[in-house]
Amino acid sequence: MLGLHRQRCTANANRAGPRSNVTVRAAAVGGPIATRPLLLHAGDATMSVPFTMEQAQQLQAAFQKLFQTFAEKQKAQRPKRWDMMEWRQADQDVGMEVFCNPNAHTTAFDAKLLITLWSRGGLKITTEARLSSVTSDVDNFLQG
Repeated sequence: MLGLHRQRCTANANRAGPRSNVTVRAAAVGGPIATRPLLLHAGDATMSVPFTMEQAQQLQAAFQKLFQTFAEKQKAQRPKRWDMMEWRQADQDVGMEVFCNPNAHTTAFDAKLLITLWSRGGLKITTEARLSSVTSDVDNFLQG
């Protein structure tokens, strides 16, 4: 089992002020992995989840595939069942799952995601968010 430990990134703390939002997770194999908060806007709520660039790129790729599914759905001559999107990531402390059923929405602009966040302590939150809003949040995260 891969053990992960958290420590404050002191190298960036001097540049970013006394409280840096960057956390380093040192893996038993592979070295440190930098995370920072991904802010997800779901209606009136905003959630902050520790995220890596790699995770954001994977989620963005899943969204691109989902947008492609909606494009194919719009061009389809006959109705058919489309594959659902499920994306999941977890570490020892926090996990996140994103789900979308393109069969339940007419277009990508109408689409909503079901987002579930959970923590090691037993906290579990499930909410609904617009695909366009979460896509924008991930894009903002990747831009820095």
